[in-house]
Amino acid sequence: MTPSAAQDPGLSRPALQSWRTTTAVRVFALALATGTAISDGVLVTSAPMLVVLGLLAAFASTLEWMTRDRPTHWHAVGEAIAVTTLVVATQSGSDFGAYLAVPAINAGVRHGLVATLNVTLVTGLTAAAAIAADPPSDSVQRIGETLPWLIIGLGVGLLASWQSRSIRSLAARQAPYAAAHQLMARVHQLASSGSLGLNSAALAEDLDAAMRDATGCARTTIFVVEPDETLRALNGGEDVDRMAEEISLDDGDRTPGAAVVPLRGAAQTLGYCVLIGVPRWTPELDERAQDVADDFAVRLDTAVLFDDVRTLATSEERNRIAREMHDGVAQEIVGLGYLVDEIESISDHAHTRELASTLRAEITRLVSEIRFSIFDLRHEITDGRLAASLADYAREVSHATGLRVHLSLAESGPPLSPRTATEVLRVAQEAIGNVRKHAGASNLWVTFDSDGSTLSLAIEDDGVGKAEPREHHWGLQTMRERAEGVGARLDVSPRPDGGTVVSLRSLVPADSHREKAHGHHRATG
Repeated sequence: MTPSAAQDPGLSRPALQSWRTTTAVRVFALALATGTAISDGVLVTSAPMLVVLGLLAAFASTLEWMTRDRPTHWHAVGEAIAVTTLVVATQSGSDFGAYLAVPAINAGVRHGLVATLNVTLVTGLTAAAAIAADPPSDSVQRIGETLPWLIIGLGVGLLASWQSRSIRSLAARQAPYAAAHQLMARVHQLASSGSLGLNSAALAEDLDAAMRDATGCARTTIFVVEPDETLRALNGGEDVDRMAEEISLDDGDRTPGAAVVPLRGAAQTLGYCVLIGVPRWTPELDERAQDVADDFAVRLDTAVLFDDVRTLATSEERNRIAREMHDGVAQEIVGLGYLVDEIESISDHAHTRELASTLRAEITRLVSEIRFSIFDLRHEITDGRLAASLADYAREVSHATGLRVHLSLAESGPPLSPRTATEVLRVAQEAIGNVRKHAGASNLWVTFDSDGSTLSLAIEDDGVGKAEPREHHWGLQTMRERAEGVGARLDVSPRPDGGTVVSLRSLVPADSHREKAHGHHRATG
């Protein structure tokens, strides 16, 4: 069965096409030689030569297939020497001269102009040497049998080199996109089948658990190496900076009970696991820990890359929807408002003017809601810190609605992962939006606390309360799904002094409580 690009991911389409073409050229030349032998009535006496040429063709095609990722024109040169020596030295040019054109043609298809010229020159020199080595022969006749096929091979090889050069140029331009498409198709297949975890935070937790089981350490902090060579922690608490320092220290200078295990990739270190509380570090323990790290390294690095791709794609889609809303629905509703204004101004009926005024107020409210929705869609994590984005968002809501917003923000340790921070921000936006639209509140309290691995968020208001799911409204369900996606729990409960409390908290074991840092408190009004 002929190999295909689908069966061999390492073979690009241009390489497959060139291999098929050169193989077809050899088969055609053998078929032409066989037809000539049959026409001349010498098939039986020519059979050994046909078998030898067939073996040479099969060997050359197999060699090209095996070296498809590192093509070199020396294969074509070797084929030219072997074929020319065989055909010319045995004085078989009249029957098998067509095969003399094969090396030059294939050099043009596979390697280009320079290789075609080199192979033609080698073929000519080899033919001249073979003729000169046999003085009694009819040199002029043998040259006449050989030269036309050399000229045909050169001409077709030059034409093929020009054509293949344009194909190779196109392939070179498309290569990055083809590689990206192949990678994304594979990731999509694995993600759709559910056989691959692409959540970096969840994988970091799994790696932490596996390391603790394998080494008996108290805990680990997992770092990944960013493109700018900085380290980013995927888990850990307030001592993450001290854990990062352990990586640069020699074994003898590290904190007692601490060890560092690299997450090794194919060509570089992808990250590090810093282990704390190791009872006694031995070579056997080191080997066991490295096996665990190697098992997780590529999966974890892929999940981090996928997080970045997912964040970029989500951000672009939100911006696209915001643009469509601003340029489409919002402008059309504003146009309706102008039409209602005109109806109110020209109507002589008081009831009609009253209805038009009510409709105008509703249109104004809708436009305001659309503008808030556009603002929600475009609001992103700007500096890697969720507290700053929450403060900016709350300030804008306060200015636009007159709500008195009270902030209590405490964010220490490493930044949350981009996905976690974004999901928590969207929960906060939905909860604040519900207060703005339905609660009839005067005050809004936003409380956020994070040490880089655990977090809590609370949105409180002094409104009417009774925040319950309504039919065909999916706000609370969406918030719960977002919370579950980042390993947190969402609760909605009445506020003791009236109103509603929406709280989101990380789901962590009871023995994982850490001391919290105190943030700043201020009111925005």
